[in-house]
Amino acid sequence: MTDRHSLILIAIGPDKVGLVEEISDYIKQYGCNIEDSKMAVMAGEFAYIVLISGSELNITAVADNRNTLSSQTGLEVFARKPLARKSAPPSLPYEFRASCMDHPGVVHRLSTTLSDLGINIESMETKTYAAPDSGTAIFRMEAMLSIPASVSINQLRAQLAEIEKQENIDIDLIPAH
Repeated sequence: MTDRHSLILIAIGPDKVGLVEEISDYIKQYGCNIEDSKMAVMAGEFAYIVLISGSELNITAVADNRNTLSSQTGLEVFARKPLARKSAPPSLPYEFRASCMDHPGVVHRLSTTLSDLGINIESMETKTYAAPDSGTAIFRMEAMLSIPASVSINQLRAQLAEIEKQENIDIDLIPAH
């Protein structure tokens, strides 16, 4: 069996119908497999990050010929081979949700608190939307966290409760299933 290698492709540019199909076709043409991906459209801009696997030869060809994909789609395409992952200390997976009236610095305040405790944000999505009745801008953050076993969940909850009071944020921290 051939050794499997990985590559991360990032594509960004003006949104149009069919971009995921074009990118997945390009990856398939080189005999590679999409293992993980995230895609979003923000302010009319398409953004897609894809983890692909394949033989070293095929992965290298995908990376080396990404200008072809860029020409076909009108997107800027970047490629990076992931570094070998360091072994992580034992950790617990948690879901993290926060919502409040939107104001500058919310993500920074929350991410700083988590970072200071050595908590890794594995995935995150934020969104601002208008409240149904008032039209007030509401901020919402959802994340998956990897909390080191050495971190006291009770102390983390106490720190988050303090932020809730100071910033008027509703925060939920729930063990992931």
